Amino acid sequence: MKTTNLAQALAIDSQLRLPGSAGRLLKQIRDIEHVAPLFRDAGLIKTVKRPSVVNLVVSGIASHSCIHRALGGFIYASAAVRTDLLIHDNKVSTTGSDSVSELDDIDFEAQRKRLDLVEIRHCYALVERLLAQGSAANLILIDTPLFIDRDMVPLKRNVRHWSEYEKTRDAIERFWQKHRQDLFPWNQDGPVLASILAERFSAIVSIARQDLRTEEGRKHILLADGFSSDSTAKLEGLEERLMGIGDTRFINGILGNFNRTIAFRMTENRSRMEPANEVGQGLIGFHFRSARSSQIKMAQLAGEESDWSAEQLDTVASRLMILDMQSQKKAMPLPQLLSRQQLQILEKFTAYYRQGLNDALRSNDVESTWLSGLDEGFES
Repeated sequence: MKTTNLAQALAIDSQLRLPGSAGRLLKQIRDIEHVAPLFRDAGLIKTVKRPSVVNLVVSGIASHSCIHRALGGFIYASAAVRTDLLIHDNKVSTTGSDSVSELDDIDFEAQRKRLDLVEIRHCYALVERLLAQGSAANLILIDTPLFIDRDMVPLKRNVRHWSEYEKTRDAIERFWQKHRQDLFPWNQDGPVLASILAERFSAIVSIARQDLRTEEGRKHILLADGFSSDSTAKLEGLEERLMGIGDTRFINGILGNFNRTIAFRMTENRSRMEPANEVGQGLIGFHFRSARSSQIKMAQLAGEESDWSAEQLDTVASRLMILDMQSQKKAMPLPQLLSRQQLQILEKFTAYYRQGLNDALRSNDVESTWLSGLDEGFES
């Protein structure tokens, strides 16, 4: 019986499939090159002006959590760091920083999702502290969603996860009820609070596949953000052409240097986000890219179409692109990048805490301290 080892099988298979794969990729590239100008003409892709002189006060918040095994269970550390920057006539300087953290043991139940909720609370806590200081920031950036996505809502029987969810939902609700009027666009002199997220491309890809000639097809986009209804006829039949193109390849193909997508509503299905009362006042987003080599990001902003103009959205996008920095193939705004660097200590500190916990239990220090206090209570 004749046999073929794996290396030979892969070599034969690659030779047979290479022409077909190359042909499909080339067709997709040609389709994207054909579609991109049509999207620009329709206003779905917008070029943002790059300012020559930058004057900006910005605060960037980055969050991170880590989990370590310890004593047959787990411990975690979660933290967020805020870095404040002043850019005056293109000269950059740091003006301050702040941080919050917590470290404790954690059971196995939905660990990562619970820590996602903790990170959201940390980001909001740092924003609130900044606003309490009377900061003159033009822009405040966080790296968690502004509101809780439906997929982060747990089942009620998951008691600990549900507890974290309720605490986070209540914290977000209190923040917006207290500070909405302090933020742009409700306060024209207030800072813009923006959430910067990566790789959530399904929204704009879904919009691209709609029939934008109909009211139903246009309900997700902000028409006031430069949409040209006169060019929608050219988009007819694009759905079939886009069908074989993956979301990532599509968005990378149509966004060039200093480009952003048209702003779109993220609240058409409001039951999918919490807290519902605050989400009901609007949430919009757009994708942006500062350079071809940069990672594409999505910005989330609170508000509705009536709250934002195309010029205001362009200003926010321009500032985000100016701040965009590349680090280990991941792009993020400069103040968040500086905050992220401070968070690198979290893993080492968690390991140090675990070692200290092991040592304390071995030497019985914790129990001895507790018992000594108990004895004093009985003696009195």
